[in-house]
Amino acid sequence: MMIARSLRRGQPGWLVCLLLPLFHFASVKLTFFCAVTPENAVVVWLPNAVLLAALLRFRGRRAPLLCALTFASDVAANLPAFGWQMALLLSLVNQLEVLTTYALMRRYEASPRLQRLQDFVKFFVAGPVLAAMLAGLAAALVLQQYGSTTPYFTLARLWWFGDGLGLLIYTPLLLALSGRHYQRLRLTRLDGAILAGALLLAAAVLSAHGGAIDGVSVTPTLLLPAAAVIAFRFGMRLTTLFVALVSLSTAMMMTTGLQPFGAVPVHLEVVRAQEFILTLAMIGIGFAVLISELQSRERELERRVRERTRELERSNHRLTAMNATDGLTGIANRRHFDEMLAAEWSRARRTGQPLALAMLDVDHFKQYNDYYGHQAGDNVLRQVAAELTRRVRRTGDLVARYGGEEFAIIAQAGNEEHALAMGGLICEAIAGLKLTHPHSPFGVLTVSLGVAIIVPHDRHCIADFLRAADTALYRAKQLGRNRVELADTAISKSACSTAGGIGWE
Repeated sequence: MMIARSLRRGQPGWLVCLLLPLFHFASVKLTFFCAVTPENAVVVWLPNAVLLAALLRFRGRRAPLLCALTFASDVAANLPAFGWQMALLLSLVNQLEVLTTYALMRRYEASPRLQRLQDFVKFFVAGPVLAAMLAGLAAALVLQQYGSTTPYFTLARLWWFGDGLGLLIYTPLLLALSGRHYQRLRLTRLDGAILAGALLLAAAVLSAHGGAIDGVSVTPTLLLPAAAVIAFRFGMRLTTLFVALVSLSTAMMMTTGLQPFGAVPVHLEVVRAQEFILTLAMIGIGFAVLISELQSRERELERRVRERTRELERSNHRLTAMNATDGLTGIANRRHFDEMLAAEWSRARRTGQPLALAMLDVDHFKQYNDYYGHQAGDNVLRQVAAELTRRVRRTGDLVARYGGEEFAIIAQAGNEEHALAMGGLICEAIAGLKLTHPHSPFGVLTVSLGVAIIVPHDRHCIADFLRAADTALYRAKQLGRNRVELADTAISKSACSTAGGIGWE
């Protein structure tokens, strides 16, 4: 739990600092257990990957402490195999190799997640190629100074390949196992069968004495297709784990004398094993990284498509709102009013509920416009629209600009008294704005309303409904303005016309 908390924070806690040297020490001992030459040359050197993975995972935080801890564990683990001076020098070479790799990756901005091909290539060049090669040259010099009889370049090559393979295989494995960005695998029966078959094949190949079973060649190269299949199907975690197990098993088989690469001299056997492990790692881990990058690009493309779709939806909503909104007053325009009236008419006809329509006109608006100017007239229309919106707020009701200084209101009516009361409140509210109008008998700006109420039936049509409300408005004008008049309830039962541009359904 505490380790997981440290990983989430990206800061190595005290428990990580305690376990890191223990894990590093164990990896040194495991590597020496698989040594196959008198100089303790190994096929794959594991410990350097432990420190490099820690530096990459925590992005260099507390790097001096992590380096000191692993340096101490390296020296302690090397002492039984080398003298203390030699152990110090070789441990120093290992530290410089890891720090060089980390510095080069930071210099060329390689992501520590190693999920992109370009990041993996930068890691490969920085660590397994350059840093491990320099460490091999330095370590071979140390070994010869302390009595090794093996040729210098043979020692350098063995060290270089062993350290390079250790970084190449176990650094991605440790990063994958400690990362938070990998999804949990859900294995099917087919997946289980593939993994079981790959492991059985690996066991058969690596246990073959002299690289053959009953005279049939079963060299480890048979495992290369299995690594590719695992990379394609399971991704980085299982691929790096498979490659790590095969490489470690190869070294152990060589230690026991099984000679999976045939009866060859020990140094040549080490080189063949390293060549095989390098090919296995490049096929398995390389394919896994490539697939991971393709999947990442696919997810990024899907994310961009979703974002673009949302942007288009928002744009469509804005365009729809613009098409439905009057540019001057900000309320519904005539087009939206026509659509809503048709929809509310159909709904009221289905439910049998009454529908109210109010037509509203600003009194003496032409005289106001001529006296104060068009800008003042536009401002008045905006104020009237705002007041109507404040007064008509029920769900399903609509305030729209019908044309010029005329407005329309669609409402769910209860009865005639309620409709008249609503109209009266609107007249009072507009007059209450106290907008001075010198050409009005009331001295302020007022409005007149005509209200029609109907329960729609098949014998009625929208055009007659509009005409009835408009007739009531005309009557309110004739009777002195600043008032509301109710339309005659006997709406025409004749054949419906299409006046006003609104059809039947």
